Amino acid sequence: MRAKILSILLLSILFVAEQANACPFCYGAKDGKSTEHMAVAIWFLFGAVMSVVGGIGAFSFSIWRHSRMPLEPHQELTDENLDKYD
Repeated sequence: MRAKILSILLLSILFVAEQANACPFCYGAKDGKSTEHMAVAIWFLFGAVMSVVGGIGAFSFSIWRHSRMPLEPHQELTDENLDKYD
């Protein structure tokens, strides 16, 4: 009984896999106009994602660079005696 179910399952998977080869986009039809348009769209989206990631990286680098700068003298409050304000 178990072998019969396993063989039916295996055959159904093989038949479904045969139908998956019918897609021209997945199969790689090189002479189709749709394939060329899909390639352009993929490169455009790749460029858009990389520009966003590059912007995040540049902003992070800018924050890191500005965080390493010393404070101006008027911004330093650690050396000032604040007892007179109590």
